[in-house]
Amino acid sequence: MKLFRRGKSLSLKDRSAVAAVVAVLLLATTRCVGQANPGSPTTEPKTHGSSPQALAAELKQEAVQVAVSIAEAYPTDPLAFALLGSAYYNTGRSDEAAVNLRKCLALNPGLADAYEVLAQVAYDRGEIDESVRLFQETLKRSPASITAMSRLGRALMDLGRTEESVETLRKATKLPQATSESFYLLGQAYLQGRDYARAKESFMQATQISAEHTQAYFGLYTACSRLGQSEESARYREQFLKFEARDRKDLTDRNAEADTLTGLPFVRQTVAQTLFGAGQIYKSHEQPTMASKFFRRAALLDEESIIYRSALEAIYLQRKSFAEGVTVFEQLVAEQPNNYFNHIFLGRLHNRLDHFEAAERCFQKVQELAPKWAEGYRAQAELYLRTNRRLPESRVMAQRAADLEPKASHYHLLAVACVKNQDRSAAVEALKQAVSLNPGELKYQQFLQQLQKTP
Repeated sequence: MKLFRRGKSLSLKDRSAVAAVVAVLLLATTRCVGQANPGSPTTEPKTHGSSPQALAAELKQEAVQVAVSIAEAYPTDPLAFALLGSAYYNTGRSDEAAVNLRKCLALNPGLADAYEVLAQVAYDRGEIDESVRLFQETLKRSPASITAMSRLGRALMDLGRTEESVETLRKATKLPQATSESFYLLGQAYLQGRDYARAKESFMQATQISAEHTQAYFGLYTACSRLGQSEESARYREQFLKFEARDRKDLTDRNAEADTLTGLPFVRQTVAQTLFGAGQIYKSHEQPTMASKFFRRAALLDEESIIYRSALEAIYLQRKSFAEGVTVFEQLVAEQPNNYFNHIFLGRLHNRLDHFEAAERCFQKVQELAPKWAEGYRAQAELYLRTNRRLPESRVMAQRAADLEPKASHYHLLAVACVKNQDRSAAVEALKQAVSLNPGELKYQQFLQQLQKTP
């Protein structure tokens, strides 16, 4: 998606901030995790003596207050208000969300995702006509948005505008990577228009994408009943009842988890997204120290995401502050010793400083913690090849990376390792694999031609 600010193309740096905040905005259209009160920014939640409910409340408070501080620091940056609006929406404060999203649009009328969240706020309030208008505004700026198109189709259906709903949802289902939900909603629209044959077809396509789409089976049961197809109707009814029973159990289990954890893992991920957006905004305003603070905090909150650690590493690479980066990732390792993402980035920074043994230990730790992740083996192979040390082991590591993830770059790395180990024929075979997987990469072709000409 290409965005513009005040008629000018965004720089690459600004686009990174846009991407981060847009991710939070898109998250906001599906997540609403309770109420929060403003508090101090980036306050570490109490971990001793606090209940999960209290921890969740503190985290939500942190997200909102961080976003407030960003908006106060950069009152002319539309992304600051987009971030604040999404933070409010994610904590159940729709009125404040709408106010700030409108401020965002006043500064940048082209941000489609802000319209989409506003449209969802209106829909949640029962303001269906207004949600239709806002979804249409979204699609003027982002015509390929499956989510916005599907939600517009649903809103039109709610208003009884069946023909418009069908037309909109048909467009949604023709987009690349169409979702099962789009086909399900199209089936519903056809049912509303009493076109039962097309409804059946759409529900079938929904189940082909998502084999356990409970409501699509109910739609099939209904459509087949209307078509007088009693045997099929009975079969789909049985399937629907089976999945409905499972869904009820899952809902009970989720409610029990929510009672004990207040959805704490869910809250941590949502807050991490907001803090990452904050970091990207600080980075776009030439505040790398503040950006690194929020990237690090996001990484602590969401252990399963590599994105926050990658952004944190980029800060130190761009500033060539490798030693400072080592210190920060050593702290992350101390706090999350079993997180292999932390070890891989620490090893990469040690490698930049020519700390061979330290880097090697990090990559070996990655392999211990994640034996089926190719990156640990690839990184160790590159370390050995760059330093021209332990060359037989470099080939073993490169081969392991290619076996685990057979992609062109890994076969290229294996070819280099084979050349270093004086095995030209094996290098040729590895390069042939690289070229077949990525025939458009000129360096693979040139390397292969060079080896084939060598006597």
